[in-house]
Parts: sequence; C-alpha cells; structure tokens
Amino acid sequence: MVSQDRNFDDLSQRFARNIYGSAKGEIRLAIVWQHLLKALPQINADRHLRILDAGCGFGQMGLRLADLGHTLVLNDLSENMLSVAREQFSQQQPQANVDFLHLPVQALSVDELGQFDLVLFHAVLEWLAQPKQTLKKLLGLIKPGGHLSLMFYNRDALVFRNLIRGNWRKVESGVLQGEEGGLTPYHPLSLQEVEGWLQEWRMPVLSHAGVRVIYDYMEKRLRDSRPLEETVRVEMEYACQEPYLHLGRYLHVVTEKRGAQ
Repeated sequence: MVSQDRNFDDLSQRFARNIYGSAKGEIRLAIVWQHLLKALPQINADRHLRILDAGCGFGQMGLRLADLGHTLVLNDLSENMLSVAREQFSQQQPQANVDFLHLPVQALSVDELGQFDLVLFHAVLEWLAQPKQTLKKLLGLIKPGGHLSLMFYNRDALVFRNLIRGNWRKVESGVLQGEEGGLTPYHPLSLQEVEGWLQEWRMPVLSHAGVRVIYDYMEKRLRDSRPLEETVRVEMEYACQEPYLHLGRYLHVVTEKRGAQ
C-alpha cells in the first residue's frame, strides 16, 4: 500500500536527461500545449489569466504561458525540480510575473492563494497516495467558469503495452501499479474512471486527447528516423480521434468549473 506521494528529488537529474530532454518529452510537451490552446483559445488572447501549475516539474509549460503574459504560481513537491524551474525563468523569462511554492499540492490553500482562471495538473495524479481526494481539493482553487488542464498516466495504454509484450499473467493479475519508491506510477488511471469523477463533481469535459498514441508503439529505429516536427504533426492528427486517443501513454483532459464546488 502506497503511504505517501512520490517526491522526485532523488531523480530530478534523471528526469531532466531521460524524459524532459528526450524526444518523447518534447512530443508530450508539444501535444499537450497544442491541445490546450485548441481547447482554450483564450490562453492565446489578449486577456491575461491567473494560472496555477500544481506539480510544475521544471516549469516548461509555465515558460510558454509566461511568454503570453499570464500571471503564474508554480508549485512542486520536489525542491530540486523547483530550483531548476526558478533558474529557467531567471534565464529565459526574468520579467515574468511568477511565484514559486515548495509545498505538497494538498497544502495549497484557497484562503492564501485565492482562485485561478486555469489550473494545470500534469503527470501528478498517478503518483499520489490519494489521487481522487487530492484532485477534488484542487478544484477549490479554480474560479467558477475557470478551467482545469489534467494530464495523467493511462492505465489502458499500460495494459495494452504489457499485452503486446507477452506479459499476460501480469495483466490478468490486475496488479499494474508500481511500488513505493519505484518508477511505475502508483495509480495509472483510465479515462473512464477520471471522467466519472469529473461528472460526479459536475466538471464537464470540454476536450480530451491521447498523448503519444503512436510514438511509444513504434520500433526504435523508426522513431529515431522520423523528424520530430513530423511526429508531432501525425500524433496531433490522431490525438483526439476515437479509438486512437485511448492508446496514448498519457491522457489530457480539459474541463470547466461551472458554479461553486
């Protein structure tokens, strides 16, 4: 039983090298960014928004949002990752209106922070000891009429990947989650499960997409032979299409808060 949320202080350099500095990390960032702008075109409009990135990692999404003039609060449980984000902003966006908070997401308080036009919660949910409870609390930080951008590790893709690798007994056991301290997410989640939560909380889904619906299933030599821009173009073409979106390594959901929660 997982007893606490995963803190990536011990793996920040590995994440920088193997995930954020890799083609798969670049593809993930590009797909989520393009899908977010497609779902919420107001992000690219003249009105500046107040945005919280809860679990910001190295702050890549924040840098893009700062470039559009938005006011930001970046939060992460990992002090090492947050330090990198601070350094990135000092070098690339020194004039950005941004605050950095080293806190667990559960400690983010609407009394201290107020509410936001948009909350990002990317690749965090699957690493939490209590994902549903934490997500529900986070919704209190969104203004009525505001939005949530949620990306999470896809359980259905994990099942399929194990099936095509011949790990049938593992799939049949139903035990796919990782152990505390490991690198497999604690709580891989299905789109059906998460959208069920959002429906329960009256948070209608505006759009959803699969992130890396093709790339992760290609042979390495083919992946390496394709230009990154071409891969992103084809990924984006199928990201929002049924049934392909359900194969995404991650799922990205954009939802709206209607009325008080």
